[in-house]
Amino acid sequence: MSGHNYTEKLGVYVYGADKDVTQPMIKACLDHVLERYRLEREFAMASIAIAPMLTRVLTAEEINAPPFGTLIFHPSLLPRHRGIDAIKWTFRMGETYTGVTWFWPDEGIDTGDICEQDVIAIVPGERPRDFYIRAIIPAGVRTLSRALEGVANGQPRRVPQQLENGSYEPRI
Repeated sequence: MSGHNYTEKLGVYVYGADKDVTQPMIKACLDHVLERYRLEREFAMASIAIAPMLTRVLTAEEINAPPFGTLIFHPSLLPRHRGIDAIKWTFRMGETYTGVTWFWPDEGIDTGDICEQDVIAIVPGERPRDFYIRAIIPAGVRTLSRALEGVANGQPRRVPQQLENGSYEPRI
């Protein structure tokens, strides 16, 4: 498959698009998919599924149903800040930068292979919600673009996480 462009054939299922299109990250990703790919209404019919704002653990069937699998978005530089409140923990710990990650899920929580990442600086004095809108969403869409392009061209990236360098924080 390497080197071929399958963009026209790539059907993408977007988790949450049927329920919460007002959520900014889901809307931004859905808009991106609609611009470039074919939107599928069922995960089993898609070439790949994406989860821009996941609020539950997916089943193995859901993860593996699309031929290319499923990509999940996480608002940190995995394996750092695994868990539900990554942005809040980043701010609570006084960090000056973080990032976004699209990853291929496995049986763990936020532990699968990394597909794409981007580093983002935090502006001093910025609030978490403002940071999410200003930086996280655009970076999430940028990295999604790279991820889907790699899949469409038959060259999806998979980089194992170095879990010994990671952290998992509980819900705040």
